[in-house]
Amino acid sequence: LAQEAFATHSRVGSPNGQIGGAQDMTDPGAVQDVKAMYDDDALIQSARLNYGLTRDTFEPNDVDEFVIADMVISRPSEEVLVASFNVALPNRVDVSSGIIFGGQSLPRLVVLRWNKNDSQWKIFTSADFDSPQSFLCNSNSSYKPQRSQFDEASNVLARNLLDELMDSSMNGTEKSVQAKGMQYVFASGERKTSGGPVRAKMKSRTPVENVEAIRSDSLLAVRYDSLSTLTLDGGDVETDLRPRLFTFHLDQDGRWRIAAMAIFSATEKVKDAISCVKPTVE
Repeated sequence: LAQEAFATHSRVGSPNGQIGGAQDMTDPGAVQDVKAMYDDDALIQSARLNYGLTRDTFEPNDVDEFVIADMVISRPSEEVLVASFNVALPNRVDVSSGIIFGGQSLPRLVVLRWNKNDSQWKIFTSADFDSPQSFLCNSNSSYKPQRSQFDEASNVLARNLLDELMDSSMNGTEKSVQAKGMQYVFASGERKTSGGPVRAKMKSRTPVENVEAIRSDSLLAVRYDSLSTLTLDGGDVETDLRPRLFTFHLDQDGRWRIAAMAIFSATEKVKDAISCVKPTVE
């Protein structure tokens, strides 16, 4: 599935090995093929934005070759998959803004749901930790996709579940709110993909900001921004305001539990100074 997804992305824009090109170089068929891999209720979070994207507002990037590594799959239920992995995307460019990404092998955390009508797995949540490293000269590097509207009832449910999640971290009952096969990933690459002792803990509660949520059957996608009081394996995590993308699963006992946690905080500061690069194709 991952190979197919990134191979489809590679057809979006300029030829392999090239960066740049006008928007009219974008292949509309490839864009539609990429969007078709996403669930109708998908929620997508990038490291660059403090809001979430839906299938309507998501704009596929131009990528070239790709290298996928360290794939780990878990299964909260028969119709839901959680996948964490690393992917390197040299010459990845956001066509609309001209932003160029670093090309390093960086983490992804994806939740997929089986679509019975189309008989295929589709992406329900996608956390993309790749950060801008430079931009194409004369491009609109400040461009950002439009915001989506979110149902307030889903947002209220999300806030209640986030409160419960923070309570569990503060009183040491984290495992009671974790779904089968729960995985989490940090921006700096650390991740938890199997059982064992609790590694990430909160030192104190933190307010949640900009909550956006989508409930769809037995899944709830939640993104928000938060300062961090987290520790990982006893070491501090950066405290700056960063996005989070969580996926909750409604278990058979009627209780919502966390299935995937994408934490856009790093255990080491991520360099964010970017510079202009001349396109290699006009």
